[in-house]
Parts: sequence; structure tokens; C-alpha cells
Amino acid sequence: MAKNKLHLLLKLENDKEETLRMSYLQANQNLQANQQKLRGLNDFRLEYTQQLHLKGQAGLSSEGFSQYHVFIAKIEEAIRQQGSTVNTVKQVVTQRKAIWLKQQIKAKAVAKLIEKQKLKADVLIAKNEQKMLDEFASNQFFQRRKAL
Repeated sequence: MAKNKLHLLLKLENDKEETLRMSYLQANQNLQANQQKLRGLNDFRLEYTQQLHLKGQAGLSSEGFSQYHVFIAKIEEAIRQQGSTVNTVKQVVTQRKAIWLKQQIKAKAVAKLIEKQKLKADVLIAKNEQKMLDEFASNQFFQRRKAL
């Protein structure tokens, strides 16, 4: 009965470990998507700044220059917010990985306990078999002596 309970516990721990692994992978994908978005914003800012520079060289009105700067400031604010999001998601990834690894350790501990109990049972079975063989050999020995 205890054996079945341990196997059930192992299944539950393995299922929980798989759920946590999937959660970690999902958080990691979310991080990659957010990092890509941040790179896109940085690229957009660079492109827009280069456009400002080119138009500035060609002659840009002060109003046009001001509009470019306002828009670049908005892009930089979006970059700052996205950077903050990336940092938050990195923390989530780190936390989920730690939780997943702890659960892996738990599942492995239960599996090791099951293996230990199996080895113990195997040793006990081997001892009992040896005892029976010894008794059988002794009985045959005494029966042969009796027959003589």
C-alpha cells in the first residue's frame, strides 16, 4: 500500500514539475518577446534620430525640429517603460526557474526513495531465497544421511 502511495506521490510531483517547467518556458518566451520589442523601439529611435539629423542638414524649421524632439521623447519614454517591463519579466523568469528547479529536486527525492525501497525489498527477497535454498540444501543433506 505504501508503495502505491509513493508512486502516486511521484506522479503528482512529476506532474507539478512539468507544469512549473511549462510556466518557466512560457515566461522565457515572454521575456524574449519583450526584449525583441525593446530592440525594435531602440531601432526605431535610432532611425528617427537619423532622419532628424538628415532633415536638419537639409534645413528644418524650428517647429519641425520641435516635433521631432517631442516624438523622440515619446519613443524614449516607451523605451524606458519597455526596459522596465523587460526587467520585471526577467525577475519572473528567474523566480519561475528557481521554483521549477526546487520541484525537480522534490520529484527526484521521491523517485530516489522509491528506488531505495525497491532495493531494500530486493535485498530482503534475496535473503529469503537464500534462506530457503540453505534450508532445502540442509534438508537434502540430512535426508541423504538418513538414507545411508
